[in-house]
Amino acid sequence: MGGPEGLSSEYYLKLISTFAVDLLQRSTLDEIFWLIADRAIAGIGFDDCVIYLIDRATGELTQVAAYGPKSPEGRVIVNPITIPLGKGVVGSVAMDLKPVRIRDTRLDSRYILDDEFRLSELAVPIVLDGQCLGVIDSENANVGFYTEKHEEILVTIASMAATKISDAKREEELHSTVRQLKIVQNKLATQAEELMNAKEIADSSNRAKSVFLATMSHEIRTPLNAIIGLSDLMRDTPLDLEQQEFAKVIWDSSNHLLNLITDILDFSKIEANELSFAEGNLNLRQLVETSIRVCTSANPKNKIPVVANFDSSIPDWILGDEARVLQILVNLIGNALKFTLEGQITIRVTTESENLLFSITDTGIGIPETDYEKIFNPFQQIDSSLSRRYEGTGLGLSIARKLSRLMSGDLRVSSVVGVGTEFVLSLPLRAVTHQRTKPHDRAKIKTKKRLKILIVEDNSANRLLVGKILDQVGFIAEVDEAVNGLEAVKLVSKSPYDLIFMDLQMPTMDGYEAMRKIRANGAIIQPRIIVISANVQPEDVSNSYSAGADGFLPKPIDREAMVDIINALS
Repeated sequence: MGGPEGLSSEYYLKLISTFAVDLLQRSTLDEIFWLIADRAIAGIGFDDCVIYLIDRATGELTQVAAYGPKSPEGRVIVNPITIPLGKGVVGSVAMDLKPVRIRDTRLDSRYILDDEFRLSELAVPIVLDGQCLGVIDSENANVGFYTEKHEEILVTIASMAATKISDAKREEELHSTVRQLKIVQNKLATQAEELMNAKEIADSSNRAKSVFLATMSHEIRTPLNAIIGLSDLMRDTPLDLEQQEFAKVIWDSSNHLLNLITDILDFSKIEANELSFAEGNLNLRQLVETSIRVCTSANPKNKIPVVANFDSSIPDWILGDEARVLQILVNLIGNALKFTLEGQITIRVTTESENLLFSITDTGIGIPETDYEKIFNPFQQIDSSLSRRYEGTGLGLSIARKLSRLMSGDLRVSSVVGVGTEFVLSLPLRAVTHQRTKPHDRAKIKTKKRLKILIVEDNSANRLLVGKILDQVGFIAEVDEAVNGLEAVKLVSKSPYDLIFMDLQMPTMDGYEAMRKIRANGAIIQPRIIVISANVQPEDVSNSYSAGADGFLPKPIDREAMVDIINALS
């Protein structure tokens, strides 16, 4: 297991996931460090490891946990030593905040002999907010034993441990979400717990963690689609008061988790410089009106009026990324609604020099001037106490500012405590005179009283959901099902369909290949194809249209959006 070839990606992910789950159960430094030694290091296959904790009072690193010869009888360290900060390999790593991998310790003057002389060494700092908490140090008797893979695993473990130490409140919130999800579905609870653990991993900005989060997003969005959709449909059926409350809790909790997933993925992609933008022509007034509608419909109990004013100088259409600008506005308006108990929220759209300005002003509780920059830090909130009144992960404003700057703009705040707050989003003003063009211009199918529909989806719960939505909204349809792209291609070649709902990620043949084969078949009447997928990044949407889609619905499915797109295409 010690060599990189012996540590498969599957085993690595299992090891990290198991460690993350175990980490949730630890609440003290001692428990966390011994968990690293007893479980993680043993799982990697290292023969030796010592974990150091910095003593701020003395400026020394103290051995607090170990695995191998330094701890032969459980949680007792044999002849523990201390190392001054900046001295030796361990002290240098703690000072420089960078991992060190030494191929041959005989050639490195920093090497400090502990229990016995060994020929290679790997030391990784445990860092939080630019400050070293400790060091994980491993030695081996063989020259050149440690690889980049070993370093990557140790860096990931160190990042997870640092986050756990710093954020007990966030851990509690994540545990609470997991407990709610267990009521809904045991399988989803397991996946949710993995995502919550991945959220802690997301505090570090390495690319390997970002890939892991994206994978988990797809796996969790798939069951979330069924849970959110079916609970939404359930609320429109005859239920007693207790059943109505249960359905609402399921729906609210699932949507909370979905928002959490979206924030984590965006934050991770931004930190890894992997976020993509899809520019197009967007209508300013429609954009602002949509953002208001999204926020007010998500907070039906909040009766604070939201008023929009548009300066006469603004153009009707500009060039920009509609989804990202909408994301920022929804975050700002949503925050204003959350923190405003009386008065109103005013949105003003103006121009200044070469910039377009969106001003969101509320009459809420206000923000102290000393906290202006703090609110833009990830996972930060003004009130982080256990008794705080306002929910949230502390990612929204951080993402909003980062997005604005990635689009060559900025996000500023000014506020008076007890009077209100103003956020000003500035973006480059790039006016255009023409509207957006649709990605396809195929002739629409003829309107029929009875549609023939094919649902292509490998998840049985999601096939059920699509069918139930069609039934409940009153579409008269003959519905067939396929569990992968190959089955869909065969069915379409035998019988004409008016409409196909196509998943992207399926076994045997994925949705992309299935759409390309269907579009290449000149012997059939071409159906309309609507992609329904948990892969929701801009490149997924673009690739879907390129493969032959006529529409795209992200999972979890929005029932109204689904009805609108069916009406538009049929």
